[in-house]
Amino acid sequence: MGWFSNACSSVGSFFSDVGSAISSGLSSAASWCGGKFSTLVNVGKVALDTVGDIAGNLLQDLGIFGKQETPENIGDRALQADAQGIFPDTFDDFSDYMEKLRNFELDPEQSKVSTVDQKIFKGLEVAGRALEDKFNAPTGNMANVWVLAGTNPDYFTSERFQSILNSGMDVASIVDYFEGTLGGGEALEVEDQLVNIDRQANPGKDDRVSREEIYTAAESAKNILN
Repeated sequence: MGWFSNACSSVGSFFSDVGSAISSGLSSAASWCGGKFSTLVNVGKVALDTVGDIAGNLLQDLGIFGKQETPENIGDRALQADAQGIFPDTFDDFSDYMEKLRNFELDPEQSKVSTVDQKIFKGLEVAGRALEDKFNAPTGNMANVWVLAGTNPDYFTSERFQSILNSGMDVASIVDYFEGTLGGGEALEVEDQLVNIDRQANPGKDDRVSREEIYTAAESAKNILN
């Protein structure tokens, strides 16, 4: 996708005036999240706390986060860990990185340097990488989950994401559908897959209702993504 570029510059004003170590961590998060999500954050089209809530619930339901773990507190740890050279790529197993974060000793003064939004933003990178590890997805692919959550949190709930991820459906293709960039045949295929996922999660639900919900969500998403 062409919009997954120049991510760091797209959040420059949003993440200005922070310490160099935190700036480095946020640049890493911006690079992973991609230009689309980063730009939506920068121009205020995405409520990070709402996306953070969806992410936290999703990862807790999947057993990746503990009940008290959220993108905000995980992001706080990840920002400070970055400053000490502790990165996901330095571990052979992502679960080892998560364990390192859980045991990381936070500096309360450093925690005051970054804002809640900055912590959530970094936490979304960690959450997304954790999803990629669980579902064997390419690096950066799960950033699409947060793009969708930001465009329509009422439709893209943690429960719906769990159904989508468990189905093996390509999340990037869903973004393309809601952005309106797919051709007729491809769009219908994505739509049919979403209807089928909804049917399995809600036995007895009328397919027409599912499609109307998709159309409503798509209309809202296009106004944000374009």
